[in-house]
Amino acid sequence: MPSCWVEVNLDALRHNFHVIRNLVGHDTTIIAVIKANAYGHGAVEVGRALTAEGARYLAITRVDEALPLRAAGVLTPILLLTPALPEELEQVVTHRLTACLSSYEDAESLSAVAAKMKATARVQLKVNTGMGRLGVEQDVAVEVATQIAQLPNLQLEAAFTHFAQAAGKDTTVTHLQYSKFQPLVHYISRAANIPPQNFHCANSAALLRFPSMRLSCVRPGTILYGQFPSALVAESAMQQRLELRDTFAVKARIIAVKTLQPGQSVGYGSEWTARQTSRIATIAVGYADGLSQEPQTHYVAPHVALRQTLREATKQAAQMGGLKAADTPRTVLLRGQRLPIIGRISMQQCSIDITGLTDVIVGEEVTVFMRRTSAGAHLPRIYVHDPDQPA
Repeated sequence: MPSCWVEVNLDALRHNFHVIRNLVGHDTTIIAVIKANAYGHGAVEVGRALTAEGARYLAITRVDEALPLRAAGVLTPILLLTPALPEELEQVVTHRLTACLSSYEDAESLSAVAAKMKATARVQLKVNTGMGRLGVEQDVAVEVATQIAQLPNLQLEAAFTHFAQAAGKDTTVTHLQYSKFQPLVHYISRAANIPPQNFHCANSAALLRFPSMRLSCVRPGTILYGQFPSALVAESAMQQRLELRDTFAVKARIIAVKTLQPGQSVGYGSEWTARQTSRIATIAVGYADGLSQEPQTHYVAPHVALRQTLREATKQAAQMGGLKAADTPRTVLLRGQRLPIIGRISMQQCSIDITGLTDVIVGEEVTVFMRRTSAGAHLPRIYVHDPDQPA
């Protein structure tokens, strides 16, 4: 066993997928978002697991994210959520990726490459309804879709948009975006001969909070992994009695235990000094592994959020989904107790105050709290199952 690793519970992932599947209905297509190495979980294993459970499509952000999936034999259709660079277009065709088109020029370039390779590339048109980063404007989307559908060596299979504020308190922007996109389903479908059930706009927040925006296709991301993008989304899940499970934990081992006398310090800069006789443990994780040197922002696990009252969930709004909360000392979990990290976090080590705990030994496991996408790619991903489930 390594000294620091990421533990991924695939049974919890499968559970979350089926919670979403039951919510949206079995006739709704689920595009499972596994960008950023499946939010730090490991895209290959997650892609395999979700495909086996019935995900009809996977979604990533960059072309290079698809290469390990295809090399591992994952043949599920993969949608790029952003346009490929010109030098990546051959890979898009070779690996049978569904390209995201943000302009007619994107389509022309890919059509030329696909024709040269004597192949047909699958594409989807991104429409800007308010996010502002990518996509053709809503007022020309039908015209552009019609033009793209006429290009050789391309198969235009859908159009989609992305909500900017679906997790927020003010729903005005989300409803405005949907009001722009919803008519396009009809008009683009007719103009470009696309099945209307292929269009999609609902991300994690929208599919939970705005059922009418699910259409026939949804794009869950963070909720697949047992987290909510805001307390309002957690509240919506609670009202619908959805029980999502946490899928991810960073673990590290204790590599040293010692006693400090009053006046002795620990770590670079001597930023923490013992005021009394103290027991400290050093653990094998640091900022190079993704443990921030900044004060801790808590991430509320779904099973906790769902059991909180609305008042409690609202109070913790800033603490969920990566939003800044009031600065608190960083902590780790040892034997079910939260213990403070003391002193400055080093590159691959940090120290914790274990005063009051007895018989702490070298090699004990500590659970470390960090953003999932911050956990270093170099850390081994160890895939586990529920005790009553076969491996």
